[in-house]
Amino acid sequence: MIFYLVRHGQTDLNTQKRFQGQMNTPMNEVGIQQINDLADKMVKEGINFDMLIASPLDRAKMSAEIIAEKTGFPGDIIIDPDFIERSWGTLEGVAWQPGLDLDDPQYKMETIPELYDRAQKALGKYAFSPDEKILIVSHGAMLTALKAVLSDFKFDFHDRTVPIIQGNILCCVKEEGKEAAFFNLF
Repeated sequence: MIFYLVRHGQTDLNTQKRFQGQMNTPMNEVGIQQINDLADKMVKEGINFDMLIASPLDRAKMSAEIIAEKTGFPGDIIIDPDFIERSWGTLEGVAWQPGLDLDDPQYKMETIPELYDRAQKALGKYAFSPDEKILIVSHGAMLTALKAVLSDFKFDFHDRTVPIIQGNILCCVKEEGKEAAFFNLF
């Protein structure tokens, strides 16, 4: 099976390097263009998918809608709250700063183990067939957790050797008895 992992397009908070988390912030014009360009590349390369799952936050949902429309996806977009972004607790809306201790419980954020558990639960509730292609439109931290889960934790949360890039697709090919392969399509 193939998983296409897509991060929503850019938001103003992305450009300001602020923790967005579960705040429902919209894409900005650059973000909308990123997703339109991505969908155009998908059409040009003949990339299709059998299932489309998206986070309910507007920036991810709109990204999924643009991709579905441009690629002619005939099915319904599954809006699944388990694919929502990591909760950054009291840091949501706050600018990232060097030296910020993200393990400090005072911020009341979702921990990485909790995020991993949610990612496993999110994937586990679907019965994917071996030849299926699944497009998931979500957020940076959640997609990082999904990458860890899909790789059987070959990648940990802080491993950026195969990055998740706005305006690109992180592809995960999973075949029975083989290690999952990850690569950016564009």
